[in-house]
Amino acid sequence: MTRMRPSLIIMLAVTGSLCVIAVQTSRVAAARQRHEAAITAFEQLRRDASKVIELRAKRDVVAWRERPRADVLALVNAALVDAGIPTDRLQGIGEGVDSPVTSAQGGESTLRRQSLAISLERLTPAQIGQLLERWHLVQDHWSAGRLELTHWREQGQSDLYDLRLHISAVYLARG
Repeated sequence: MTRMRPSLIIMLAVTGSLCVIAVQTSRVAAARQRHEAAITAFEQLRRDASKVIELRAKRDVVAWRERPRADVLALVNAALVDAGIPTDRLQGIGEGVDSPVTSAQGGESTLRRQSLAISLERLTPAQIGQLLERWHLVQDHWSAGRLELTHWREQGQSDLYDLRLHISAVYLARG
């Protein structure tokens, strides 16, 4: 009977040690998962911050140019053709607005902004994306700005939209 007690004590000690090891292993695994999740979140945050910095650094293109020529209709038609969109979707180009650009100090500068609104109808979201991509790739002067989408209600066509695309060009007014 005395021999059984030391073996029982050793078995209990080994069992207790194994339980402690199992609990610690579980804690380490959970900590490792939290660590990996934190690293992933940090990397995503770093990518997002880099993108924000990149976007904030972008400015409208300003060149020693005169006021943009009125060939916007040709530019829009070319972008539509490049994007594979029928040109009959173009409903019109609104009257342009030419206004001074306010300086950082609050006063007027020698920069001016010409703005136009382009109206297109019955476009799918994919076509809108293709048009904006083509416009961005070929335009160095006119920048796409605000988009206004109106859902087109037609039987059997639930994903069509009318688009009003506001574009602008910044230029240096001469004296």
